[in-house]
Amino acid sequence: MAEELSLAQLKARIDPQQAAALARNAEIVAGLGGPGEGIAQVRERADAARAVWNEGGPVMAEQRDLTIPGPFRDVPCRLYKPVSATDMPVWVYLHGGGFRIGNPLSNDRQMREIADKWGGAILSCDYVHVPEHRFPDPVDEVFAVVKWLAENAASLGIDSGRIAIGGASAGASVAFGVAFEARDHAPDLIKAIVSLYGVLDYNLDSDSIRTLGGGDFMLTRDGLEQIYNDYVTDTMHRADARAFATKGLFAGLPPVFLAAAELDPIRDDSILLAELISDADQPVRLKVYPGVLHAFFGYSSMIDRPQELIAATATFLRETV
Repeated sequence: MAEELSLAQLKARIDPQQAAALARNAEIVAGLGGPGEGIAQVRERADAARAVWNEGGPVMAEQRDLTIPGPFRDVPCRLYKPVSATDMPVWVYLHGGGFRIGNPLSNDRQMREIADKWGGAILSCDYVHVPEHRFPDPVDEVFAVVKWLAENAASLGIDSGRIAIGGASAGASVAFGVAFEARDHAPDLIKAIVSLYGVLDYNLDSDSIRTLGGGDFMLTRDGLEQIYNDYVTDTMHRADARAFATKGLFAGLPPVFLAAAELDPIRDDSILLAELISDADQPVRLKVYPGVLHAFFGYSSMIDRPQELIAATATFLRETV
């Protein structure tokens, strides 16, 4: 996107379906009494709003909640299987929410849609949140979950040699953290990585933040700085690839699919990471979806672009896992 576009021109690029979805979401949140006060109420109302967006969609042959032992607690997860089969590949998915909100059902409908198109299983997994936990606790927790999954795959009808990982926004940061951890300590554990508009760089001065981070496109520069600093409290960790993937060395990583939103202040994180991975001669795909904002994936019942992303994710998983 050209930097010389005015704010009015940029706002004119918003897909009408995206604008309608944002308006509908505002109605839903208002009907719940607003976004809430205090972390407990904010989480409760965010979950309730997501429940509305998750209505409908494909029916799974098997869908069940389970917990997996982790270093801090038993980790809540939901398993989706579109068909009754054994030795299925699995994608471990981590929700977004600024490292602070969200749960394994945040993208319940989208998980069912991807599983239906892909034909593989999905394990939507929780991770510990700010302010109760900070980096690297979420990475440590999910790494433990993935190792448990590999060791106990047969009991779930999963192929332990066909595990992918990924996530949206903050969840993508955690997913990459787990992938780096696995690359260094459990080679061949993870076969592919999917990042949906991920938090991938500690850079508050990118072109996309300077152009889109003023408050008209959901995320703001100041808000992002607060999110990053609340998650990574030790400034030394800002150079740790397990927190911000652009800081990493990429040799040995599995194939990566990076999806970004054109009108997302952190769009350039994904573009930069794609360049870095490609420069390291590692397999990577990048797709920037026009006309949409951060978190557009969650509006798949109302916007066409998420359906394109769902199809692309299913194709990538089918080809790599």
